[in-house]
Amino acid sequence: MACRVYQEDSSVRTTSRFQVLDVTSIVEEAVSKSGIEKGLATVYVPHTTCGITINEAEPGLMEDIVEFLKEYTKPGAPWRHNRIDDNAHAHLGQSVLGHHVSIPVTAGRLNMGTWQRVLLVEMDGPRRRRIIITVMGE
Repeated sequence: MACRVYQEDSSVRTTSRFQVLDVTSIVEEAVSKSGIEKGLATVYVPHTTCGITINEAEPGLMEDIVEFLKEYTKPGAPWRHNRIDDNAHAHLGQSVLGHHVSIPVTAGRLNMGTWQRVLLVEMDGPRRRRIIITVMGE
């Protein structure tokens, strides 16, 4: 059977400077629409001040992720990029988190662990953020 590719461009609106959003349902819907039973889903955010990761969507952990990133990237520190935009911390955080994740698709569904969710991590909001989901397989 030939490999098929399905791509969907979605978006979410964040409401604060730092925020963690569970976007798993958006990815699951795209996988379902793709009709692909076995393959790989890639979730990509074309931004340099937000990231994407897979982790548990427990509210306390989501707050911990924000606090960890704030501590790690030090918003307001004298980063050189802050002379331009005052968001160097967000660029640094995105470099740590990354801009994409890939997830196996099995039997037409995301093949993730029990507690795993796809999380968009905003570090320079509020903004509208694009999420590009590509599903490849058969």
